[in-house]
Amino acid sequence: MKKILLMVCAAVMLVACGGKSGSKDGVAFLEKMGVRADSLQVLGDSIFISLDRQLTHLDAEQTVKLCAGIEPQIKDEDSPEGLMAVAAAKNLSDEVAMLFLWHEFGDGGVMYACTYDADGKYLDGIELGPWAQKMETPGDGTYTCEEESNKGVFTADGFVVNRSLAFTQKEEGLTANWKIEKSYTYAVDGKGKITLKETKVNKSGNVPADRLLSDDIADMARMSANDPQTLQIMEKLAVRDDVKQSDDHGDELAVAVAGVFEKAPAALTAWAAAHRDNPLIAYMQKAVEAGAIDKAVLESELEKITDAEAQTALKELVKNWKTDIPAEDFSDDEDAFSEEDFIGEDF
Repeated sequence: MKKILLMVCAAVMLVACGGKSGSKDGVAFLEKMGVRADSLQVLGDSIFISLDRQLTHLDAEQTVKLCAGIEPQIKDEDSPEGLMAVAAAKNLSDEVAMLFLWHEFGDGGVMYACTYDADGKYLDGIELGPWAQKMETPGDGTYTCEEESNKGVFTADGFVVNRSLAFTQKEEGLTANWKIEKSYTYAVDGKGKITLKETKVNKSGNVPADRLLSDDIADMARMSANDPQTLQIMEKLAVRDDVKQSDDHGDELAVAVAGVFEKAPAALTAWAAAHRDNPLIAYMQKAVEAGAIDKAVLESELEKITDAEAQTALKELVKNWKTDIPAEDFSDDEDAFSEEDFIGEDF
């Protein structure tokens, strides 16, 4: 009896600590796919994910099965082996599980939160940015440091992610500090659909307005491409003067639109057909002309539009979108459409 009580107490302590490695609870479909579970972090109530450990990397077949929903271009990779790792898992219900997928590249990476059914079929997903990252840039008499961290907690109907972005710059004896703190509250329904319910923002120090706007645009990736609110918020951004008057912010919004198209091409094409006069269409055009949206794919999706009048009108519009314009015509920033924009780099 004493031994049983000790085992129960140990289990309670593990759950209270927010997770454990090697548990197979809630990840049965991973086992069927042949994904190693011995180093997998299974989360309790807290979302505290350490990247300073051996992660469960995926082979080519596993990567396509689990990650193509959040990174569709992965289907076209010649060798996706080792691109992605399962950083943590959480069984939300008997029908829905959540995986935190880490895509490492260069000196950083990007975290995704994705939902799956009991058979491992992808249901929905969002991007959570670099998760934990520190970038230091020492120079001659100057020093710049930017640090981002994320953590969270599961709730009765979803989860909350708390994000902190801190910036420090020292130059000629002067120091500038600012911080952005955001809290994202998500709901996850019985079918695994992820909906952003609320974002709370706290600022301290003199946060540059341009940086705050860039961060708000980058937040579009933190919403599901299938969430109608995503396009609604983008529409509001499209009519802001500080977006319309800035090539850089215009490029950022075009990248955000391209991100939605990449994950939900049919939905965005259908929306565009029904909203041809919407200001956001200009940024869709910008994304096509920069190559961020494949014009051939868009034209293929157009063939599926059932409203003949809307289909014809949008075809006529898209026909005039050029795809051979030099990149410098889009922005003064030569890296405006760098590879990182399309695999999730926030900054």
